[in-house]
Amino acid sequence: EMTWTTGILLLTFTLGMGFTGQLLRWDSTAAWSVVVAAEQAGRIPIIGDWVARFILGGNTIGGATLSRFFAIHVFVLPGIMFAFIGLHIWLVLRHGISEPPVAGKPVNPATYRAEYEELLKKKGKPFWPDLAWRDVIICTGLIIAIALAAFFVGPPVLDRPPDPSILAADPRPDWYLLWYFGLLSLIPDRIEGYVMIGFPILIGLFLLFIPIWNHKGERAASRRPWAIAVVCLSVIMIGALWWEGQHSPWSPNFDAQPLSEKVVGATSGPVFNGGQLFHDKGCLNCHLIQGFGGRRGPDLTYIADTLTRDNLVIRIVNGGTNMPAFGSSLKPQELDALVAFLQSRKRPIRPQDQSPVATQ
Repeated sequence: EMTWTTGILLLTFTLGMGFTGQLLRWDSTAAWSVVVAAEQAGRIPIIGDWVARFILGGNTIGGATLSRFFAIHVFVLPGIMFAFIGLHIWLVLRHGISEPPVAGKPVNPATYRAEYEELLKKKGKPFWPDLAWRDVIICTGLIIAIALAAFFVGPPVLDRPPDPSILAADPRPDWYLLWYFGLLSLIPDRIEGYVMIGFPILIGLFLLFIPIWNHKGERAASRRPWAIAVVCLSVIMIGALWWEGQHSPWSPNFDAQPLSEKVVGATSGPVFNGGQLFHDKGCLNCHLIQGFGGRRGPDLTYIADTLTRDNLVIRIVNGGTNMPAFGSSLKPQELDALVAFLQSRKRPIRPQDQSPVATQ
């Protein structure tokens, strides 16, 4: 159990290294990600404010935050990890590793240790030097793979330097936590705080208590269908959430390009001007027009089939759910052009839908 526990703690410290290392890039994505993490930590009952200030190194992100993350990433976490790696290896050398499972041979905790010692006398091999060479080969291959990836692929492209005045930010964690990012983005707002705090705790407790709950009986995969099913479902769930987190359809598309004249359907006049305003005012960041734009808001490709001119004016001026009000930022002629463009968004009339009179 202690060998498993130290392994789980090493996994936790590795994730901590990734999180603290992300800020050291000191770009906009990294800075905003830390702010989001501090806001999440601030929801912890009683100690939330203290934890948030500890993460930020004060009341807001700045040089103190960078210095704190550098110290934790370079000194504190590596020192703890070296200590736990030593403890983990000592536990492996002291207690050994589990033998390959055999179907029909269940584990009895009362007699397992004696059976294991007897098996060691018959077939056991010392870790050093008989088996240590395997670890040496694997570690060497891993270092070579990292070096080749660094040479041929290179580092990820950095975002712009952190600037609080730039609102066009899309903070997200690195790839290994994208599934958690997807989970938090998809859950209902009313339970968001509970999931932020409770889910990591439940996952941690579940992993720590696995060897206590499940330390007897069959170990062979063929005799444990439920265990295989849980692992497969977990992989599918994490993969699906990772895919959602990678594409993040709930976030505005700040890289949306202006609509082409073909999509707008005009080269001049109010509809053309409205199509330009639809991009310039940021509407295209959240709404799709014929597959172009963002997915944060409803698809407006055929919005004129649903809303009247008055409905469009009311929604643009007053805003709506997750939509800001544009009444104070649009001139009357701009509002008219924007409404004219949206009123042109209708489904094309098919020949079979036309009335006989219209076709004559």
